Formats: sequence, C-alpha cells, structure tokens
Amino acid sequence: MGVSATHWAEELAQSARVPSPFARERQDVARMLLAQKRPTEALSLLEPLQVDAQRQERVSHIIEMKVLQALAYQMCHQEQEARSALAQAVRLAEPEGYIRRFVDEGAPMELLLSQLREQERKQRPTPYLDSVLAAFARSPRHEKVEARRVSGTGHPPRDEPTSALLEPLSERELEVLRLLEQGASNQEIAQYLVLALSTVKSHVRTILAKLEASNRTQAVKRARTLGLLPDQP
Repeated sequence: MGVSATHWAEELAQSARVPSPFARERQDVARMLLAQKRPTEALSLLEPLQVDAQRQERVSHIIEMKVLQALAYQMCHQEQEARSALAQAVRLAEPEGYIRRFVDEGAPMELLLSQLREQERKQRPTPYLDSVLAAFARSPRHEKVEARRVSGTGHPPRDEPTSALLEPLSERELEVLRLLEQGASNQEIAQYLVLALSTVKSHVRTILAKLEASNRTQAVKRARTLGLLPDQP
C-alpha cells in the first residue's frame, strides 16, 4: 500500500467523530489496519463507528463492527474481550439468521466461534452457533482447499457442484423474489404484500446479498440455478 493511503488511514484512525456518510470508508480502513496487524488503531476507529451505527439503529452494521472488534481483540491477545464482542454480534445476528458475515472472516473467526460455543454450551444449547460453524465447511473457500487436498493435483475437480446458499432466504424473501421474477417494482411489491416501501427495499437488498447478485436480473438467474425459482419454459 502506498504512503498516501497509509497516511489517510492514520488520519482517520485519529478522528474522534464519525460522520455517517463516511462510515463505510472508515470501516474499510479498519479492515485495512487489521490486515496490517495494527489492531489497537483499528479498535480506536471502530468504537466511534459502532456508536454511530447504534445511534441510527443499523443492526447489520453493528454486527459487523462487533465482528471486527472481536478479531482486533484476538490480535491483541485479549481473549475475554474478543469473546464478549463476538457474543454481542451473535446475539444480534441470530434472529436474522446471518451466517455469511461470520464465515467471510475465515479461520480466525472460526476459531473464535468455536471457543464461544464451548463457553456457551456450559449454559445452554447452541443451535445457531452450530449452524454457523457448520457453514465454514460448506464455504467455497473451504471447499476449494479441501478439493485440492483430496485430489492431490493442486486443482479442484472439474465437476465440483455449485454451493448452496450459506444464508437461506426467508419465506417473505422468497415471496419478494417471486415478484421480482415477474418484473414488479418495489412500489408494486409493497402494495401487493401490504408492506412499507422501506421494508421492501430492505428485503431486496438482503436477497441480492444472499444470492451474491449485483442486480435483480442476476438474482433471478442465480435463484433459478439453485432451484429457488422454476426454470423458464
């Protein structure tokens, strides 16, 4: 990374107040600091970001901040703080069924989640943590590594099957998806399902994220590939 980018990261890390329009950029800087093994600076940047997200009740952003904080504390060898931050992320993520937000962080997060599950199991069953940890083995990254190991060729098999969704669509999201397939606008979906327009927009964003699609057309195509929608005749 260039000197100017590093200087920019340092300036942002020293900033105390976080204007909402720049929250995503600052979050990316926090990730960059973690990649550079600078967890203390990342933590100083994440704290005001989290306060801002909580003030605006952006639950998905709060979850992501907590996940990054957990990874930063882990780098600082502050295991108790890491598990505490992760436990808060898990409590917020469980009602929504978020899985990819954890899986995308790779092996360090898998280790932290395993430790948290061991701790939680002493008090209660952990079905959600079980599901999240099981998803690591189904993630594309893990499958490719395992395929290379098993084949011994350094390359995955040609007939490697398409992975299922890590985060299944809810019944409501499937309803919205079927209307998207028919070409309905957000306003039309809101009227048909008797939902607020903002709720429909949120469902559409979630559908695109879960299907790893950048637009509605890609989402419908991906859904057909996965058998979530019938193929066109």
